[in-house]
Amino acid sequence: MNPRRSVSCFWRASAIAALAFSAAGLSSGAEEKSKDVIVELPKVVVTDSRDLPPPESWRYATIPGFEILTNASERETQQLLREFQLFGIGVDAVWKGLQEKRGAPIALILCGKGGKFDAFVPRKDNQVETGRVSLFLKDREQTAIILDLEAKTVNLSASGVTAQAAEVPAGVDDAGEATGTAAGPASAFEVNHYQQLFREYLRFLLSRSEPRLPAWFEEGLSQLFMGMKVDPTRIAFGKLDDSNEATGGDTDFHQALQQRGFIPLDQFFAVPHDSPVASRPLGNAWAKQAQGLVHLWIFGEGRRYGKGLGMFLIRLQREPVSEKLFEECFKMKYKDMLTVFRGYLSFTNYQSLEWRVPKGEKIPEPAPLVLREATQSEIGRIKGDALRLAGFADAAHTAFSTPYIRGERDPRLLAALGLEELAAGRDDRASKFLEAAVEGKVERPRAYLELARLQSKKHLAKPAGTGGLLDAAQTRDIVAPLLAARSQPPALPEIYELMADTLVRSADTSSRETLMILLEGANLFPRRLGIAYQTAVLCIRAGEMRGATGLVDRALLIATDEKIKALFIELKASLPPLPPVTPAAAPPAPAKR
Repeated sequence: MNPRRSVSCFWRASAIAALAFSAAGLSSGAEEKSKDVIVELPKVVVTDSRDLPPPESWRYATIPGFEILTNASERETQQLLREFQLFGIGVDAVWKGLQEKRGAPIALILCGKGGKFDAFVPRKDNQVETGRVSLFLKDREQTAIILDLEAKTVNLSASGVTAQAAEVPAGVDDAGEATGTAAGPASAFEVNHYQQLFREYLRFLLSRSEPRLPAWFEEGLSQLFMGMKVDPTRIAFGKLDDSNEATGGDTDFHQALQQRGFIPLDQFFAVPHDSPVASRPLGNAWAKQAQGLVHLWIFGEGRRYGKGLGMFLIRLQREPVSEKLFEECFKMKYKDMLTVFRGYLSFTNYQSLEWRVPKGEKIPEPAPLVLREATQSEIGRIKGDALRLAGFADAAHTAFSTPYIRGERDPRLLAALGLEELAAGRDDRASKFLEAAVEGKVERPRAYLELARLQSKKHLAKPAGTGGLLDAAQTRDIVAPLLAARSQPPALPEIYELMADTLVRSADTSSRETLMILLEGANLFPRRLGIAYQTAVLCIRAGEMRGATGLVDRALLIATDEKIKALFIELKASLPPLPPVTPAAAPPAPAKR
């Protein structure tokens, strides 16, 4: 598909295209343990089987990058995931590379009956927050997207959405009249579950940017992608819905904000990612203002604002937002931009994007999901991780432990239990669970990392090498799981940090292969200067002076902390001068015939 128009220049200008990264899938090099090794797992005593919650019934499926847990109907699940996979094709067309290298599979939980969604929703005064129909939860390793497919409409008045102006930074009208948080006069909004899934997925993709993009820009882009159309022969992005048929649904900004005031830009820009305003977009004027301003700045008025937006986003990575910064980028003050925006609502002059497939071809139809009954281990693990991400530690423990007590021993469940025990400070139990998970070749890099940390803690307490250093066997105990973790996504900087720290404390001389792995880590995470420092020390020990010099010189360019910079200056002073590079000899001239 060839785009009629391209937005690639904009993405480059705003420095947001390089969101994903992947470690090279190299061989772990870890020594395999004997298959005869038996790991004795911790015992759990149950005094009464009635203490266990009854088994749950969910369906399970996978698509690339996702694990799906659903208790919705087969038809509803199949339809939703078909549209979601087509949406992914559209995302690739609009922003090539955004979806690449997603890391660990995302858990997608579809709650279709039994009020299951409420278990994951944040509480306020011990009451479930209403007005939520979808959730996006993540930490550095795990991600969950949860949909409430039972919710067909959201009553804004009952949910408190119209009163959320008080949750926007001070100065916004609590009544919602001057600035508005309900995006229109209707009190009930129809829920489009497809769009809510698209929005949460885009929030996940955009959240991987380092540093993270502003909440208003993430929301504006997510809203634009929610409205993307993927037909059998074309993909349309940025085109606004001008139909007036939907009276209770979530309309585009040019309709939703027509009779509303605007949130002043100083307050609009100040809304953080974790604000209730940012997390509940239905009927929310902040979300519609974000959609409208981002649409104006990308597509509006002959795309005259694209350069200013790119400059604004780049400078926000290193400067606090201010009207002065905004004026330097857009050449107008906040108030003047809102005047322009008011006119844009009435006379929306813009250029959208469209891709068409070659004549006679169609966008490939996704294969139907292969749904099966989920095991109790899968239900407990996926729900437990989502509950943990939502902050419900007790409920997560119940979800993890229930299938284990019933005899489930899937390595992924054991890894989850081990990480939970570790978080609770029970290192002995954690170690046994993690050893069993690693023995089962679990695909979860943090399980290997945390097992290596426990091994490090144990061996550093009693180093067996000369001079108080680790001996070869102790070093292998720590490094082997780290090498295995390195071969699994997502890449974690702590893997390289612990490996470098271990080798610095080891009596073993680092091999060239090991140094190359550490140099890989220093290149993947250049701002984690601990990796650079210890790798440089190891390079010096091994006589690899060019590698050490390169690491030190780059660190001195990056370091901002004077104490850290002083350490690298001291290390640089200890390096001998590098020998001059001998130019390669020119090849002999061909003999004349």
